[in-house]
Amino acid sequence: MIVRECLVNGDALPFQAGKPIHLPAHAETTTFTFDATASASKVPLRLRWQLDGHDTEWHESGSQMRLLIRFEDEALNEVGLKEFTVTGQSPGWTGSFSNSPCVQRKEAVWVPTNATRFWVSLSSAGPAGAVGVYGVKKLQFRQAEPGSEITRLINQMDPRAPESLPPNRRGVVGWDRSGLRLADAQVVRSGPERDLTLVLADTSHEAHVDWITPKDKSFRVRPGTPVVFEWEEFYSIGVAGKATASYEKLSSGLYRFRMGSLDVMGVPGDIEASVPVEVAVGFWQTSWFWIGTLVGLAGLVIGAWRLSEWRQVKRQVAAIERTRAVEQERFRIAQDIHDDLGAQVTQISLVSSAAQKMPGLSDEARKQFGSVSQMSRSLVEALYETVWAVSPENDHLDSLVTYICKVANQMCIQAGLKCRLQIPDLPGDTPVTSGIRHNLVMIMKEAIHNVIKHAEATEVNISIGLEAQLFTIEVADDGKGFDATAKPRGNGLANMKQRLAAVGGRCLQHSEIGVGTRIRLELTLPEMSGPSRPPAAKPSSTDLNNAH
Repeated sequence: MIVRECLVNGDALPFQAGKPIHLPAHAETTTFTFDATASASKVPLRLRWQLDGHDTEWHESGSQMRLLIRFEDEALNEVGLKEFTVTGQSPGWTGSFSNSPCVQRKEAVWVPTNATRFWVSLSSAGPAGAVGVYGVKKLQFRQAEPGSEITRLINQMDPRAPESLPPNRRGVVGWDRSGLRLADAQVVRSGPERDLTLVLADTSHEAHVDWITPKDKSFRVRPGTPVVFEWEEFYSIGVAGKATASYEKLSSGLYRFRMGSLDVMGVPGDIEASVPVEVAVGFWQTSWFWIGTLVGLAGLVIGAWRLSEWRQVKRQVAAIERTRAVEQERFRIAQDIHDDLGAQVTQISLVSSAAQKMPGLSDEARKQFGSVSQMSRSLVEALYETVWAVSPENDHLDSLVTYICKVANQMCIQAGLKCRLQIPDLPGDTPVTSGIRHNLVMIMKEAIHNVIKHAEATEVNISIGLEAQLFTIEVADDGKGFDATAKPRGNGLANMKQRLAAVGGRCLQHSEIGVGTRIRLELTLPEMSGPSRPPAAKPSSTDLNNAH
């Protein structure tokens, strides 16, 4: 193992790999990033560290795994979710299933009023890089009423499993494996009583694994009542790949930064490395420094303040001039496109339309002139969309939302879909750059196009929201849905995610077969500044084309 990077107060510190690291005395924050060397014959799954001279024990980056209770209605639609997470290492963990003590858990969960059944899953899906083990046994539930019967969920091994399978690869009655690495979902006997235990032994930071109770065999509960769940668990969870260790205000002196390995069970391995670290003595800790500082302090403070003020004003003026120049160029481009290209393409459309009506033309010629006219109209629309995207006058949230509503309405009308919009009153001074506006409009077009082309839907619901600075758009349809776990057939969703990631947002997707699909776009907008202008008047809920 080797230290790849050392940051001091957020700045990279030059050093030679494998050589002592010399830290300056003014290190408010020191961060070491390390991993296995490229020539290592065996790459550690998990990494730990200890700074001798400062730490009294080893440390490891933490992550989490989860036990989830998913509630459904009679139509098998998910209507509620309760999750219980575990992170780090359970108390008394020894690195073995057989003698590690378990943590007793007892949780009361209220059943949603529209839920009639639930199913359970154990999942290692969560933060990126999560690896380790998570075991659950003696899982049971009962209605929180006197005399209610207890239902045990982990009862016996699957008798249908082939004898050739090792015990940890066999199944458990009432449970299925799920995820990308099914072999990491194991069955063990743990504790002195050899209790049947479901284990997630996640060995890859690129995939996850689940134990789930089948949805078609979910457990019935009474809506609006509490249900008590009880189980025992043990866990040891870390992060695969690079590890990062941070320290605040290290005192002057000599240290040794030690790096060690752990296996999936959290057991220390035989791979270890270390590097000396020296923190220099600050010159301000000497008496001569303070004498010299007191002599020239007054003049330096005044001079520095005047110089800082002058430079700050100069930077502000330069920034304003650059912004003005950029906006003027954008105005010019938008005006040229609108007045020159737009007018010429419109003329082409008019001429081709007139040519269609000329006598003596063949049917083929009329068809070709019609194609030219249609392409010209499409080009005009594209040019005007470019003008809208480039023009600085539209660099605010009101313009973006208005344009998205217009595009969505036009596409749905052409496809014969009902389009419902839910739009709140939005602040009038929220800035949105042209790049963000362009990408969001293209994403919305792609999302609605997918509904029209693939969903076989009758209605599209578009919800727009702004909470704090988080701007959200949801596009939902009542179409046939699809299997979200299957490999996508096209690049539409990937392109949408890439476009939104390029401007600092994220794209989420949820689909159920026979129910429909929901796409959620999330983007944090910059803080508002300057005088506010009133929000555009919009209804909170609008049905734009009920006739379609």
